[in-house]
Amino acid sequence: MTRERLGIKDFNIRKMTSSDLDEVFKIENLSNPTPWSTASFLDCLKGNYLNLVVTKNNNTIAFCISSINFTESHLLNISINPEYRGLGIGKFLLKKAESECLGKGIKDIFLEVRESNKIAISFYKAMNYRYVGVRKNYYKTELGREDGFIYTKHMEISKFLSLFRQMTYIIKKLFTI
Repeated sequence: MTRERLGIKDFNIRKMTSSDLDEVFKIENLSNPTPWSTASFLDCLKGNYLNLVVTKNNNTIAFCISSINFTESHLLNISINPEYRGLGIGKFLLKKAESECLGKGIKDIFLEVRESNKIAISFYKAMNYRYVGVRKNYYKTELGREDGFIYTKHMEISKFLSLFRQMTYIIKKLFTI
């Protein structure tokens, strides 16, 4: 997918840094009825997470955060500034995150989405995520709680990459004991 097809010029996807957090937090507050705290975002920058931002003219317009484990990833948060929704940025950002996961040997990506977030549910289905279950009363709402639907996507990785990833894991374990 090219920048021209998105209809946006001069945008970039890169790793999130602490200098992005003010704008990321603004997007989060515009997007999430129960937004993450700044401390949550800081923890993600410090931990084993894939933290990406989309920028246009040096302004952050979208972000994506995924935890990275041995063979799986958990998409924790993906948000687009409301002014830039509907332009394909979410698709571009999610494909970039999936590509990064593949490069790390990730086989499966999981996520939860609010039962009421019909737009996001349609988006994930269009991106070939499949429904696998429900987390009862997972999300806070103004009136109480709502269910979170669990979706997953299996990533096809080469046997060589899978073996390499397993060997790397074993070697790291041996040297950290």
